[in-house]
Amino acid sequence: MLRLGNPDGSYDIIETTPENTQRVLANEPLYAADTDDPNFMAPDEIRALQNGNLRRQLERVKDGSAYYKGLFKREKIDPDKIETVDDLVRLPLTSKADYMSDPEAFRLKLSNPTLYDWLWDVTYTTGTTTGIPTPFYNTILDAYATYRLIFRAIKIGGGLSTTRVVNLFPLGPIPHIGFFRARDIIAMMPYGQGSFACTGMPHPEFKIHRSLDYAVELIEKIEGQALVGIASFIRRVIMKAEQEGRDYSQVHGVELLGEAAPKGMRDDVRRRLENMGADRPFIANSYGFTEMQGAMSECEEFSGCHNPDDGLYFFEVVDEKTLERLPDGEVGLLVITHLNRTGTVLLRYVVGDYAAITHEPCPFCGRTGTRTQITVGSTYATRTSELVNLKGTLINPEILRDEIANTAGIAEYQVVFTKKDPSDPYSPDELVIRVGKLPDRSEKDIEEELQQRILRAVEMRARIEFAELSEIFDPDESLKAVRIVDLRPKE
Repeated sequence: MLRLGNPDGSYDIIETTPENTQRVLANEPLYAADTDDPNFMAPDEIRALQNGNLRRQLERVKDGSAYYKGLFKREKIDPDKIETVDDLVRLPLTSKADYMSDPEAFRLKLSNPTLYDWLWDVTYTTGTTTGIPTPFYNTILDAYATYRLIFRAIKIGGGLSTTRVVNLFPLGPIPHIGFFRARDIIAMMPYGQGSFACTGMPHPEFKIHRSLDYAVELIEKIEGQALVGIASFIRRVIMKAEQEGRDYSQVHGVELLGEAAPKGMRDDVRRRLENMGADRPFIANSYGFTEMQGAMSECEEFSGCHNPDDGLYFFEVVDEKTLERLPDGEVGLLVITHLNRTGTVLLRYVVGDYAAITHEPCPFCGRTGTRTQITVGSTYATRTSELVNLKGTLINPEILRDEIANTAGIAEYQVVFTKKDPSDPYSPDELVIRVGKLPDRSEKDIEEELQQRILRAVEMRARIEFAELSEIFDPDESLKAVRIVDLRPKE
């Protein structure tokens, strides 16, 4: 559903259609002024934009990328012959291991840098081979591009220009994109306001972090309208607010990020908000990662996640075994190529997720750019590193997550792969589901339904353990809930 703003600050809720999307955009002056948004271009115009940006990007890479200059020489690749995004298949894939082993080699060092090529900030992603988080460098040009990306992501989500946003990402010791990009959402909201909960791991000397209780109160006190943060933490905040009988009637949107949010989880969040007075809130699950410095957004729940700017990133999906590019709709390894960056630059980089994309016009909003599609259950992507061999069967944990999240009465959960006898590495594998339950349903009922769901999903039984919520996920100790744990001895 879309929200069409009125002059008095109120809004009307209308159906998400291509026609209504244009009405909403025309109603917001800054949205209407964004006339070169590629999401509304014809397919051949989008491709021309991408091809032009790619050629310019390859000139930068030839000049300043130690990694790709070495790759071109080693593989005898002439980058001048890569003229279009279709020609990218001539390049080998770049793996996460390549990037992690020498992140500095992927940072452009141009021979004639401009003002806009100076360093703006550094965020971090997966740990390197030495255990140190991998730096991802942003120049001034990259920062400006990211601001525009976020502005267009807000447009996709139908954000009202006057929205009051609450940033629920933790202020952590390592600069991940969550806290900072949520800050940028507030900066790019046309006439909006923003507040920061500043939760996270406390520092022993600098007492700047705030509690979950503060976050719960903050939303009510400022009448927050849009909540942005890690999916599991936002849900914990909303659960506590409902228990305390808070007034969250102003909340009309929730952006669940950082992890998959299956349908059951979204429905639970919406039900709790409606119990606190909210009117049909939009519960979105955007898909993003550090190497994108932002996220792909939904225009409607389960509509697919739109790339906010096809001029910045080219996505493709490749077969895991043959590494050949797959057609739209087929599930494979998601690959990203940067088309307009001067900090850390990646070409044909394997993100680490199984996903599917489409270029068909969105039936909801009419946008014509790249979209991800639902691949497993009710989620958009599965981490490749999470496929697990249990009892000789390869299990996709995303299927388990979807079934558990859609089981009524479960507040928190964790999937554990272990041995029947932990002291015996050769004992049979065992699947354990740790559950933190709600008081309105019995352990017996939850266990019976969960056993049936798991048996249907992965054709094996699980041992169900019940635990306190904080034993499974403590927001003061970790960035987000750890849903998958493998305790089996490493071979």
